[in-house]
Amino acid sequence: MEEELKLTADELAALRQQLKREAKTKIVDFFEDEDTEEKVDATEEAEEEEEVDSKSVEVTVSEDKMSASIFLSYPAYGETYTVPEIMRELRSKGVISGIQTKVIMDSIQLGMYEEEIEVAVGTPETEGTEGYFEYLIDMEKRKQPDIREDGTVDYASMCRLTNVAAGDKIAVYHPAIQGTKGINVQGKPLTPKFVKDKPPLRGKYIEKNDDNEYFATIDGKISMSDNNVEILSVYEINEDLDMTKGTIEFYGDMIVNGNVESGVVIRAGRNITINGTVSGALIYSKGDVTITGGFIGGSKGKISSMGNVFCDFIEHGSVEAHGDIRANSSVNSTLEADGKVYLDGSRGVAIGGRIHGLRGVELRNCGTEVEPKTFIHAGFSVMDYQKFAKLNHRENKINTQLANAVSEMTTLLKIGRERGVNQKQKDRIFALNEEKDAAYQTLDEIARDKKTLGDKMAMAANAAIIVRGDIFPNSTIGIETSTLLIKEKKETFVRFVCKDEQIERRSVPKR
Repeated sequence: MEEELKLTADELAALRQQLKREAKTKIVDFFEDEDTEEKVDATEEAEEEEEVDSKSVEVTVSEDKMSASIFLSYPAYGETYTVPEIMRELRSKGVISGIQTKVIMDSIQLGMYEEEIEVAVGTPETEGTEGYFEYLIDMEKRKQPDIREDGTVDYASMCRLTNVAAGDKIAVYHPAIQGTKGINVQGKPLTPKFVKDKPPLRGKYIEKNDDNEYFATIDGKISMSDNNVEILSVYEINEDLDMTKGTIEFYGDMIVNGNVESGVVIRAGRNITINGTVSGALIYSKGDVTITGGFIGGSKGKISSMGNVFCDFIEHGSVEAHGDIRANSSVNSTLEADGKVYLDGSRGVAIGGRIHGLRGVELRNCGTEVEPKTFIHAGFSVMDYQKFAKLNHRENKINTQLANAVSEMTTLLKIGRERGVNQKQKDRIFALNEEKDAAYQTLDEIARDKKTLGDKMAMAANAAIIVRGDIFPNSTIGIETSTLLIKEKKETFVRFVCKDEQIERRSVPKR
């Protein structure tokens, strides 16, 4: 084994000088060839060019300025990249934020050349959440009845009330949460949109605690519109009503879980729901009327609704509605609706009586084999035209009276300016002035009534009668002022319309 040679610092320096001389000697030998000088010059230029171009850092910034990547070319043998030089290239492209130094170091150490390397990532802004209410009660109760297996309509399946009890939690408010700011790789701040809180709920009989929870303070029916909460008491009766109960009035919703007999009068400021049968009673509602059993009017029974009427069957009764009337059948009854009349279900039939729907009537069968007189009408009626004619006549009469009063007043006032008036003339002027004011007030009322009829006529446009089953003799179809008497039984799916004051039949698809 050779003995290890120890060298001093001076000896090492001398060796270095000798090595340099050896290298020069070899170069001189190289120059002995032809054109050696030119070759050396070319070689040195190539080596210098290779040294300049051997390393390059390409920086690419994404279009949204949220990321930046580098592309490193292969360096010359023995060379490498440094973090500072890559950082300089990034800064030259404006990349100053979100730089991932460890990724740069790894790409150098692992020799990740000739590939895109993401080395800077921006921080996106996060959008905020607007304040919102979480409602803990079901405000969308089912408002359409079920259809039974036999095709009839089950009005008992309808639910039109949303009730709460005192102490029930009805809503929780979740405050707005502002978003967080971001920044792109070029240092530009990204600011999220400012989000707002909603105003608190308003209304009587609710209270809010420190946790933004809202509670009902009374039992009743709840309804909501925008940020307004209304809790109305519901009057619920769990027994049959007969004439001993007399008149029952309530400003809110009313529910009767039982039958209502003759002699009872019910008035409600909102909806009435009767889970039973009504026989000979008087029902008045400013909302909807729902009778899950049926209505037998008798000689005195009547239903009057400012909304819709839903009933299983109607017999020998009178029903008026500002909305629609829906039932399975109508027998010898008078039905008047400002909307439509629907006699639904497999038994949907009108037998006898008079049925009028301003916007139209839809039924399955009309009349029977015994041929009772059955009148079905849709659209603006003769009675409506008569009302309009009477209003025109009254308006002309009032205008004439007004013109006479104004003329007489003008004459008296002219006399007063010329030679004065006595007490009798003063009293007459005063009376004429009152007459004039009363005439203007009457004309305003007539104008409102005429507008109401005009709106009604507009609602009746395109009114039609649809029969999807049998129509029997002695049935009369009326639309507007035109009528058509059915003289023979027809099995038909037909839509009756009025054109040029003539009733025409048009087919409708079976269903």
